[in-house]
Amino acid sequence: MSDEFREKYSDFFETLHPNYWNEKRFVPAVGPEDAKVMMIGEAPGANEVEEGEPFVGRAGERMNDILHDIDVEREEIYITNLVKIRPPDNRDPRSDEIEAWAPLLEQEIENVAPDMIVTLGNFASKHMLDTSKGISKIHGRVFTREGQKIMPVYHPAATLYDRSKGPELEKDLRKAFGKEESGQKKFTDF
Repeated sequence: MSDEFREKYSDFFETLHPNYWNEKRFVPAVGPEDAKVMMIGEAPGANEVEEGEPFVGRAGERMNDILHDIDVEREEIYITNLVKIRPPDNRDPRSDEIEAWAPLLEQEIENVAPDMIVTLGNFASKHMLDTSKGISKIHGRVFTREGQKIMPVYHPAATLYDRSKGPELEKDLRKAFGKEESGQKKFTDF
């Protein structure tokens, strides 16, 4: 997938400054190009680099559990990151790194043309919405930017450190995928 991804976006990769490239830490996006929902995280972690796919570590497992609980297949979602290279020492991506990779993200959004973009955590949400507001103030609301619907949600990793965010993340993802609970009970619940 890595070579295929780089070939598809070769115009971008030909112009990317070498300071922002590292073959060994590169993780391409995954998912169908006709996905209705695109998820955007901040940058790959160690597990993602090892597997060559975004969101496969503990946070990814948490996200997969929630997707399963709301009856959504991960394979239906286009999953990418602001920055496709894991930052050194697992630090947060710097603004110059985010800006260097921004043209690629814009191309991905244009190609996939999702009905909804779900931004995972502060970095992706602040970048995509061009805001300084933190995720706790904006999660679960649908915003529109240049005609594109965007819903910021807590990063799945946040639910590993603060369990109280788990139900909020699930509620927000239900909303993003149109799987909101009706409040009706199933016959099997009685």
